[in-house]
Amino acid sequence: MASRKRTGKKPKSKINPLIVVLTLGGVLIVALVIGLLVAKSAITSWLHGEGFQEWLTRKAGQALHSKVEIAELRWQGKEVYSNEFTATGYEDAGFAKLHIDGLRASTAGIADKAIRIPGLTMNRLEVEFSKERLEQPDVAVLEDPGGGPAVPDALKKYMPERVEVDEIGISSGTVLVKNSENAEVFSIRGMKTTIEPDFTTGLWEVAGSGGKMTLKDQPEMSMKDLKLRWKEKEVFVDNCEIGIYKNGHVSGAGEISFEKGGLFDFDLDISGIDIDELVKGEWRDRLSGTISGPVKITGVPGNLVYEGTLNVSDGIVESVPALKKVADYTQTKQFNRLVLSQATADVKRTNEVIEVRNIVLQADGLTRVEGAVDIRGNLIQGALQVGVTPGTMRWIPGAEQLVFTEDRDGFLWTPLTLGGTIQEPTEDLSGRLINAAGEAVLGGLPPGVVEGAKKILGSGEDSDELIKQGKKLLDMFGPLLNGQ
Repeated sequence: MASRKRTGKKPKSKINPLIVVLTLGGVLIVALVIGLLVAKSAITSWLHGEGFQEWLTRKAGQALHSKVEIAELRWQGKEVYSNEFTATGYEDAGFAKLHIDGLRASTAGIADKAIRIPGLTMNRLEVEFSKERLEQPDVAVLEDPGGGPAVPDALKKYMPERVEVDEIGISSGTVLVKNSENAEVFSIRGMKTTIEPDFTTGLWEVAGSGGKMTLKDQPEMSMKDLKLRWKEKEVFVDNCEIGIYKNGHVSGAGEISFEKGGLFDFDLDISGIDIDELVKGEWRDRLSGTISGPVKITGVPGNLVYEGTLNVSDGIVESVPALKKVADYTQTKQFNRLVLSQATADVKRTNEVIEVRNIVLQADGLTRVEGAVDIRGNLIQGALQVGVTPGTMRWIPGAEQLVFTEDRDGFLWTPLTLGGTIQEPTEDLSGRLINAAGEAVLGGLPPGVVEGAKKILGSGEDSDELIKQGKKLLDMFGPLLNGQ
């Protein structure tokens, strides 16, 4: 049997494809991990360098339609802090100026081409709405306003395209609205605020409390609670709770458009406002009660129109000269201090003009007043109907026969015309009562006495003197009138 020859060479080993795949896979995984680490390191380096600050400035400027400046960013782990952020609006911006002090953000990395920021806080924010805007720049300036270092090519595919913020907390927020003359007409200062922004839709939900609110020609108010939505140049107030004066309260909702210097459209409900906090001078001692009712506010700050129906509870009118005269003539002391069971009126105020319509004032068992009054600056003009219960005027001769001649709704009525000023109002009822008393009394006297009395009543003297003379005349015949 022939023996096989030994050549001295080893047979060729076959390559296992599984080992090749696993080896290549392992190499690719290692390369991918190394690549991701390098990319992460590069991105982290970019985030902490000038590149990110320039990118953030550009993106903020594009989102806010503003020229943006951000103070140096300082990193502490995953938190970044900046002393100052300012934005000055271009012509198409939703605001004129925005200033932030003490800006701090916590980051949660980059996902889906977005820098994730779970929380962002500010020490102080001030936003101003006015017509002071920057001229619209070229598109190239908006794309790269800073002209800073370019993003490395190797990082462009990892670069974020947007910023997503879950919540913004503001320790002290300020909102200012100025008119075309750059005068402040509306403000909220020192309000603690929480904002949930949506950078995709541009709608920001705002909740605030605390701080002070001022509106031109109105007293300072305290902000108790505020919930609104803000999109570009429109603010939709879902609810506001405001304190005014000592115990007053205002709640309501509405819209503000900053397109034309702040166009207001609000529906409010007021309560707990004391009358003596609204009136001045001696009228504080004459009127008391608590005001409530719905009020609508429309127009531009500085030229707002207030319309509403006001109700007065626990209303009291006292120490009014005209009522004192009525009390003296009728011998009814209740007229010195009228306790109102009903007091309501529709009120409209436009600048210095106050229109009061559908006035109803009633003191049960005594009197009721209906009508309208206009107040223009310091002047008063009114046309009222005054009703008294039958028998109230029995001590004034001729009052019920010649003056209070209309009988309806359980009252005897007569017209009353108001005039004069707020400080010194005038009315024509007193003089008419004197004339009626004179006619009734003099009608039964000898002709000589009648002629003398007519000379007194027609002498042209002022109303106070006429009243004095009429009082003397009534006192003269008092025993006769009283049946004595």
